[in-house]
Amino acid sequence: MEKLSGLYVHIPYCTSRCSYCAFAVVHNGYAGRHRYFDALKRELEGYLELQGGEFVGFETVSFGGGTPSLVEPELIAGLIDAAPLIDEAEISIEVNPESCDPQRLAELVAAGVTRASVGVQSFDDRVLKYFGRSHDAHGAKVAIEAVASSGFDSVSIDLVYGAPVESERSWDYTVDELIDLSDLLEHLSAYALQIEPRTKLHWMADPPTEEADLAGRYLRLDERLAEVGLKNYEISNWSRPGAESRHNSTYWNGGGYLGIGMSSHSFDGQTRWWNVANLAGYLACVEGSGRAVAGSERLTDSQIAIERIMLGLRTSRGLDTATVAVPGRFLDRELEDWFEISGDSARLTARGRLLADAIALRILQSVEEGRDKDETD
Repeated sequence: MEKLSGLYVHIPYCTSRCSYCAFAVVHNGYAGRHRYFDALKRELEGYLELQGGEFVGFETVSFGGGTPSLVEPELIAGLIDAAPLIDEAEISIEVNPESCDPQRLAELVAAGVTRASVGVQSFDDRVLKYFGRSHDAHGAKVAIEAVASSGFDSVSIDLVYGAPVESERSWDYTVDELIDLSDLLEHLSAYALQIEPRTKLHWMADPPTEEADLAGRYLRLDERLAEVGLKNYEISNWSRPGAESRHNSTYWNGGGYLGIGMSSHSFDGQTRWWNVANLAGYLACVEGSGRAVAGSERLTDSQIAIERIMLGLRTSRGLDTATVAVPGRFLDRELEDWFEISGDSARLTARGRLLADAIALRILQSVEEGRDKDETD
């Protein structure tokens, strides 16, 4: 079994549901939050008992949601205290601008949280309104400044680009505002808008932004971030050297992690499992048996190898050149222009990142064709 180096804690509470949100959240009050945190601790204790005495501690903890910063910092502190951690563990929390008051932030730092990720999404008020966010652009700036002055080791922000109401000009304005604040940041995540089923945006049925426009916005962002020292290390993530998200890197490197809370996912290197996705069901299961697993999937060695290729393509680590080439040539000549080769590593160019899924499929097809050829020779 792969070591469970990361711990993800799902905190479902939100003041309202954003128009693009397909996550398992609760937005009609959080009066039962103490009961929920008791369930989190019970679920965690059950997994720790299964690990036995050999488990040293988690290397990372990530509080996601939902809006974890809505709950009292003492609840976050209690969960951190219940989790065995290695020295210098990375402890991350997602915060929204409306819950970034200085006292709350100071208490989170005192609880041991080392990294805060602010859900900004845009600096264009029209886009924020379209997303159903509870803050405006000014509030986002104030929040970033508050988080940056609170004592966290690392500050990150999230952006979402490609809203139908977003123009080229408004995206460039958002990027300009970001660059002006970049001295306060160690990290940035930026995601192209995805219209998920059963979301408000899905029912609104606005025409999506053209792929070519999304690509242009991504490349302009990548170029501007490089100018201020934020380097891409995963398709949607940029950081200063050494400030990469250690927790998320566990996912991208195929490492083992434990997820607790409603709808959370876990992976031990071979088996993936996930929890009940509604609050009442989760609480009933954990309070009854200590676990709330809704399903699981055991991956074959072939599936694991495929996932490692797909994940490797997403990161600056890239793939071993042996995966994409044989001596003297690429397995698929049409792929060559999308890669940078450095030593034994082949990684995607900025434009190649835009085609990562299609390139992964071509690589897998080439690998299979090579195997078939070897078997017939």
